[in-house]
Amino acid sequence: MSYRCCLFFHFSCSFFKIGELADQECCWIPCTVKMGTLLEPAVLLLLWQGVWALDVPLESEQPPTIIKQSLKEHIVDPKDTMVIECEAKGNPHPIFSWRRNGKYFNVARDSQTSMRRRSGTLDIYARNNPGDYEAEYQCIASNEYGSAYSNKIRLQLSRAPVWPREILEPVVVSVGLPLVLSCDPPPGPPKPETYWMSSCKVSMGVNGDLYFSNVLINDSATDYCCNARFPYKNIIQQKMPVVVKVLTSEQSLKRHHSRTVAEAAPTWLSPTGSSSSVMVLQGEELFLECIAAGVPTPHISWMKDGEALSVTSRMRVKNFNKMIKIPKASFDDAGEYVCTATNKIGYIEHTITVRVKAAPFWLERPSDLILAPEENGQLVCRSDGAPRPTIRWFINGEPIETATPQPNRHVSGETLTLRSVTVANTGVYQCNASNQYGYLFANAFVNVLHATPRIMGPRNELIKVIEGSRIFLHCRYFGSPVPDLRW
Repeated sequence: MSYRCCLFFHFSCSFFKIGELADQECCWIPCTVKMGTLLEPAVLLLLWQGVWALDVPLESEQPPTIIKQSLKEHIVDPKDTMVIECEAKGNPHPIFSWRRNGKYFNVARDSQTSMRRRSGTLDIYARNNPGDYEAEYQCIASNEYGSAYSNKIRLQLSRAPVWPREILEPVVVSVGLPLVLSCDPPPGPPKPETYWMSSCKVSMGVNGDLYFSNVLINDSATDYCCNARFPYKNIIQQKMPVVVKVLTSEQSLKRHHSRTVAEAAPTWLSPTGSSSSVMVLQGEELFLECIAAGVPTPHISWMKDGEALSVTSRMRVKNFNKMIKIPKASFDDAGEYVCTATNKIGYIEHTITVRVKAAPFWLERPSDLILAPEENGQLVCRSDGAPRPTIRWFINGEPIETATPQPNRHVSGETLTLRSVTVANTGVYQCNASNQYGYLFANAFVNVLHATPRIMGPRNELIKVIEGSRIFLHCRYFGSPVPDLRW
């Protein structure tokens, strides 16, 4: 049974125009709703929360678009085929090429590499000399309308995580003295996670070392083992066990011919001295630690910018107040932190200055433009970071400063403006936002063409819904100039 349904739209449209409907205005359209046994008309409330991007049908001629690529930091196992992904679409279908360390890489002449059919994905079969292929790679997808570039992909080999076989001498220490057992795991990449196998209540530092503020008799053990987990293949490696022997007061007196330390004022084990600084990138983990030696065991307290530290839900206090972990640092976390170690003999302070910087992040990335001749358009590359990123524009991979001049093209910082476009403006434009902590890179094509309006998808579609539920009706369409859409 067919009904006329009243459709309520709530939308904010800036890319293309959908009629002249105001908020809460009703537009009647014929639609087919198959109901159950109930025969009453249904009113369907459509909450419009966004606008479909105007996609160019692949049968229309268009510049290339990168649709899949490997991560910027790409770690591979050299025992396997090393794969660097690069996929793109376009019409005509793109042809692919690669740069290695900024220079053209002739894949066809390298017997240990190949590209997959109708793809830019690179397979590397370097069993004997994988280290020769650690480099920075960039994929280029080209057709007659332009060239799209991938990110610069740094290929790194996952190193075999092997601790050197070494004979570790037993560690002999007098009761009450501090002790540090080092871990020093293989570096990776990627960086391993470390932990110790021990039943003792001691503190592991950020660097993976094990800290004893003061050793006790029951800290004697033969199996202090540092373990490193390498997340790439979830491999766990164990260091040779460390034997710790704690001397009693009588044994210490005989060994050193001096009195044992009964009580001691706090001293810093980590960090050392009276001040240090930490720099962290926005969004990364921030660790602050203060580990002190002393008898009795010192108590650690924290202040920030002259006031007692307020522990929020974003923070984790660990290791008996010796460590503060902030999983995602923000600019609000910058400042001066003072940790105080106190026992009944005395106290010490250490000031940690935290600086928060930021790799570039997007505020608005450029979007593809489909324009008819004589129309105007803009590409916007808006980002932020600390320090503020530098913006550079490219066209088909060439710096726009050295590209063929076009009088209707104007660049002003983060905005590239095209006025009264012609087919000569068709191409793939790139923007790069960079500072010393990272970069952003985006492609956006400008396609100048005439195309008659068309509805994409089935013309007569039956949508079955449950009475009382919400339904979203999507109308995908294409045309150049951008058509008006009316329901």
